[in-house]
Amino acid sequence: MNPLASFEIDYNSGLPVWIQVKNRIAYLIGAGEFGVGDQLPTVRSLAIDLDISYNTVNRAYMDLEREGYISTRKGRGTFVTERHDVGAARATDTAVELLVDDLIRTCANAGMADDDILALVEARLAQKKLVAGRA
Repeated sequence: MNPLASFEIDYNSGLPVWIQVKNRIAYLIGAGEFGVGDQLPTVRSLAIDLDISYNTVNRAYMDLEREGYISTRKGRGTFVTERHDVGAARATDTAVELLVDDLIRTCANAGMADDDILALVEARLAQKKLVAGRA
């Protein structure tokens, strides 16, 4: 089964669609749903499946390639590569750790500084505690 089959774009998130696609694929690679050497869907087929622009998927793929997640081989397709940098997911990462990595990457892509990311998480935790206290 295609790990992207259940992926849906959240048009209300405020996050650009290409970043949502990029982050989802990076998450799936980090979580082991796509392994090293696995072929990803073509840009065209993924665009059709997600009902989004070819250019949107292409931008996500280009960014993933720049970050070392994937490699495109002309005439052969796009494949998951083995990442050797410090930011690569480790085999021991839990699903929650991968989600946190995805959150940090998303916030950084939105231009947030590390201190702002921490403040946002702390504010959301405080809000959750407040709501839970009323229940």
